[in-house]
Amino acid sequence: MKTIKKTIITIAFFTANLSFGQDQIKPTCTVLNIQVKGEQMISSSEAGNITRHLMNKLSIYNILYDQDINYALTEKSSDLGKKLTYDCYSIQCLENVAKLLNSNKMLSGYVERIRGNIIISFRELDVSTSKITNSISREYKDIPTELKNMVLLTLQEMYGVEREKQMIDYLTQINSREGVPNNPDVKRLNHSGVRMGVVHILGDNGDILKRPAGQGGYDASATLFQFGYQFETQYLNQGRVQGLFEFIPTITGLEQGLFLPSLTVLHGLRDNKTGLEFAFGPTFGVSKVAKGYFDDEVWKLRTEWDQEGSNPNPIVTRLDSRGNVTLNAGFLFGVGFSFKSGDLNIPVNLFTVMQKKSFRVGISFGFNAKGNSN
Repeated sequence: MKTIKKTIITIAFFTANLSFGQDQIKPTCTVLNIQVKGEQMISSSEAGNITRHLMNKLSIYNILYDQDINYALTEKSSDLGKKLTYDCYSIQCLENVAKLLNSNKMLSGYVERIRGNIIISFRELDVSTSKITNSISREYKDIPTELKNMVLLTLQEMYGVEREKQMIDYLTQINSREGVPNNPDVKRLNHSGVRMGVVHILGDNGDILKRPAGQGGYDASATLFQFGYQFETQYLNQGRVQGLFEFIPTITGLEQGLFLPSLTVLHGLRDNKTGLEFAFGPTFGVSKVAKGYFDDEVWKLRTEWDQEGSNPNPIVTRLDSRGNVTLNAGFLFGVGFSFKSGDLNIPVNLFTVMQKKSFRVGISFGFNAKGNSN
């Protein structure tokens, strides 16, 4: 029994020393600052710290600690007659630092944010041969909060370490896993701004607009110009999908000598990336209406009945320039899309309004320079 126990202890001791010896014979690798280009997300020193930490977790090399690097750069570099810093990216500079630290390998690289993407690039310098023995460059979606995972995936691929496929898809596939947790930096379009366009009125109201004023018309065209302003507020932003309320006061018909104010309240959805949207909601306005009747298909006001006895004709209410101002309502459906030029948004909308005795169709466009909001 004692012999078995001694054998087990001996094997355990030998295994521990073997593992320790293998750690000791690993090549040493030094990671200085990692250069950050383009729009700043983090500093070069922070990028270096992240890379140094992740390289240490991979356990491929013995990674030198900050304390060792700091000592060499502040004390030993004086022997060379030049000051070396963490901002060391050229092969010549990396070789000089490696000699001070007796490092076998030097890892350098850069992080660049450009045109809606993040590029991670690394290269490994073998000091003994002055050659680049490993290099890699990979492109990811523009999600700065996932920078650490991007660095990890790039290092794992560079050194042949198994990677998490779900994370790869999330960080590289354009349409993968849409939503706020997975796309925190998808920005919201904001189309608040001036609106102008034309509306064409069909049905009975369109005919009345074209009639002479003496017949209760307006001597106007059924196609009217309108302008106003769109106020919008976003209450939902789930990745590409944005829910919003829109409030649009407009004035219609000024070019025809008319003053027709209205207010439209819409609920809609918008695609943040393409600008496509649809919306629907009530629209309220004011117009003059009067009560009257038809006498042999001729419209007359109720007060025009001058015969004895009561008027046998049905009394109806309709649009009439001689009537009283009243509130009217309809229901609007609209679809739209937008063009962009820098921070300039140019939304274009097609709409239709359903209303009793009337049907309206129109097109409007606008612009603003608010840019996108987070």
